[in-house]
Amino acid sequence: MCRLSEERDRDGGKSEIAGNETMLGQISSFIENLHLSYREVYEIIPYRNLILMQKDKLHIVTGSIVKKESGKEMAERRRRKK
Repeated sequence: MCRLSEERDRDGGKSEIAGNETMLGQISSFIENLHLSYREVYEIIPYRNLILMQKDKLHIVTGSIVKKESGKEMAERRRRKK
């Protein structure tokens, strides 16, 4: 799965998504979730783009967002506080 950003669910990230196991299931979810026509999904937009579009769709965060920082950034922030 393509992960563009990380979220931490209340259940510790143990939730799973069921469905989309067949190509027809994926086509129907693209049509429903991205509000596209069958022709757009099947003929016009490449599959890789559809996957990215679905993954990057705005949604409500149910847990906390994980932000990664380097040690350098943490040290710099600490120096600014003094």
